Amino acid sequence: MRPKPSKGWRKLGRKGTKAMALLAELLHGDPDGLLRVLAERLVPRLERHRNTAWADRLRIVLLACQPGCRASQQEVNAALASSRLLVPPRWRLSPAQQGRLLRRMAARMVRTGAAAVTCDDWIRTAGSWCWRQKPLWDPLFDSETGIGEGPVLVHARLQAHLGSLPQPQHSPAWREALRHLALVHGGQAHVPLPLLRAPSAGLPEALPSQELDLPSSRGWQPLVSVLIPTAGFSKVIGPGGAEILVRHCLQKLLERSRYRRLEIVVIDGGELTDPLLEDLRLLVESQLGAKSWQHLRDDSPYDYTTRINKAAAAAHGELLLQLNDDTELLAVEGIELLIQALARPDTGIAGALLLYPDGSVQHAGTAIDNLAPRHAWAGSRPEALPWGTLRGQRTFHAVTAAVSLCRRSLWERLDGFAERFPINYGDVDFCLRAAGLGQRTVLVPGSQWLHFESASRTLEEIPPELSVFEQIWGGRMGGPYGVDHYCSAWRMLLRKQSVDLGRVRQIRLRW
Repeated sequence: MRPKPSKGWRKLGRKGTKAMALLAELLHGDPDGLLRVLAERLVPRLERHRNTAWADRLRIVLLACQPGCRASQQEVNAALASSRLLVPPRWRLSPAQQGRLLRRMAARMVRTGAAAVTCDDWIRTAGSWCWRQKPLWDPLFDSETGIGEGPVLVHARLQAHLGSLPQPQHSPAWREALRHLALVHGGQAHVPLPLLRAPSAGLPEALPSQELDLPSSRGWQPLVSVLIPTAGFSKVIGPGGAEILVRHCLQKLLERSRYRRLEIVVIDGGELTDPLLEDLRLLVESQLGAKSWQHLRDDSPYDYTTRINKAAAAAHGELLLQLNDDTELLAVEGIELLIQALARPDTGIAGALLLYPDGSVQHAGTAIDNLAPRHAWAGSRPEALPWGTLRGQRTFHAVTAAVSLCRRSLWERLDGFAERFPINYGDVDFCLRAAGLGQRTVLVPGSQWLHFESASRTLEEIPPELSVFEQIWGGRMGGPYGVDHYCSAWRMLLRKQSVDLGRVRQIRLRW
């Protein structure tokens, strides 16, 4: 049997693939190859320093130089001749601003063939100008924040249909209808650069942290089964010394959660002692009543997917809450807000905002970046995230299973987590499969939890399931430049059709 390559060799192999792809592009006469590699390596790191002057300037330079933002003057003139700029009434543009805006948006239209093109802008908030990132309209978020508001460059093939859109023009409903119309007539593209300043009048200095209050969610009190796989690890938490993580997790959950219709399902591999299990049972039943506790045992080698699927099969709740044992509930309404998000029939999965103990972000939505799922903005301070990200529910490709709520009916339709992802990416795969059924995945920022995962661990480690994820989802997500619309919108600018990265990988494997 052929030995499995070590992590070091796999990492070297991936770097070799990228180096060969770059070499192939340069040999094909692509002078932009180095610029794309610089953007690919630097832009994700600069996200941690968002709204810092030097980092924003460097991001702008790196993105503005990419092929996806450039076109010849002749191509720009042709695009402008067959398009029209729609500007909201409150927005005032000087001739110079409008000229720069038109050039960039027209170049993007040339490169994508899109029927509608939007852009980012600067917004005045808390006394300073912040880069407002708004790559796609999101009905969940747009109506609260006005994130989709702004100029739109519309192609002639779309202009004839504008009269059929609801009024008033530039309202959230109008923008959402325009987005659907654009998808039929060539799609929507975005320039992930702040090309103008948003008008300050009417824009709030700080948005209230509000979640949706849907009539259908009021009075809905479903049984929530809390599924906790554990290996019985201990960790130093606060001044009290080392604590058993699963006990700490349950203690804080029962102390703080305002929602009490809970069933606790703990599954381990034999690591929890009988006295500890009895202690946990008494703790849970004293707070939630009889029949609120289940303990399962899985004697096979640790496999997250197998354990979470077994726990879900034994649970009785209408909703299933996946919960890592190294989490701690912070917000008393944390579970209620996740339940409230699922009151929308088109929302299938709700995830929480996870913070490290030092207050930095561990998880605020999952980004698909270069076909590698990652925690968006991990390590950033919450205030450094894109404007408005934590002010309301937002749609993402996926959320982490560390804290994730879904309907049992959806879990059963998808047959739980896929066995081909035993440890990593099972949650991402689950969310993407749910999207295929028309069920969106949302981040609920009001549901806040601590995550005691090591904040010092490297984010460059490559899980073995990554190649499986790329094989399954690569084609459906646009190949190596597939992106999460919020977190990696810049990557669409790196797309280059002259070199097939998949073919480069095949050549390397033959060698």
